[in-house]
Amino acid sequence: MAAAWQTKDPWFDKYPETGRYLASDGQKMRLPLRLASHETVLYGAADMAEVMKDFEEEDFTPVSVGGKAAIQVWFNNFTDTDCGPEETKNPYLETWFSLPVTPKSAPLDLPLESPMSYMVADPRALIWVHRVICGAAFNDPVPPMGAISGGREVWGFPKHNKLANIRAGYDGNFTSFHAEHMGKPVISMRAKLPEHTPGVVTVPQEFETAKDQCLTPRWSVKQTRYGQGFKATMHISPWDPKTDSFEVNREAGEYGEMLSRWNFQPAVKVHSTDFKIVAFKPSGWLEKSTCEQDA
Repeated sequence: MAAAWQTKDPWFDKYPETGRYLASDGQKMRLPLRLASHETVLYGAADMAEVMKDFEEEDFTPVSVGGKAAIQVWFNNFTDTDCGPEETKNPYLETWFSLPVTPKSAPLDLPLESPMSYMVADPRALIWVHRVICGAAFNDPVPPMGAISGGREVWGFPKHNKLANIRAGYDGNFTSFHAEHMGKPVISMRAKLPEHTPGVVTVPQEFETAKDQCLTPRWSVKQTRYGQGFKATMHISPWDPKTDSFEVNREAGEYGEMLSRWNFQPAVKVHSTDFKIVAFKPSGWLEKSTCEQDA
């Protein structure tokens, strides 16, 4: 196993350790949590009526883009994380789907001007992670189980407790990701890398969300509000059915059932080999001085 945290980027130095969380599996998760990865993200549209069925008991509603729900499907190849023993590097594989939302009292309807419109950047939108499955990299189950325990207990991430069998990698100018969960194929993606696509747009990004701009479903694990920081070089191009493929199995648990029923259709693909994330302690954890002020 590789030595402990190895990613050397001065960006991470801005986020020194502020504490740790002792998870139910005995692992001590560093805060802020650090992750470095290769990322492929698909942005696109889903049927609003179907998505709304899964928000009936929530206090938030999906952002509408041209009458459709704007969905993101993330394929995460985490190469270096704090999810696991301190003396190891802790890589793992993961996929989630997420979407921008607003409070039901303030719905947001945006126009569809181009496929890029599904990459919602409106400051009124919050970042909602809806379902997640994790798998081992290099046959090591410890980091993904650490990500599941810590992710559920600290941030309320709706991560399934059973590991998926995930394969991710590169094949020439293509990237691919295949996940099976509990004996059934769930999701499969193969796409030509945007870097090798005519008309690719490359955008360096570095930003922090508001401390409560990200959130999780209220009734899946628990709802939390939290903030994140990101830094990455993003290569962006339109989804091309001639070179790209995406499949999801409706018969494969909540992840597959929901995403298939929503009828998600990719419109844009994004790839990054230098993606960096920090996840901050949830904003609902109040310090003693804050509690005294509110008393």
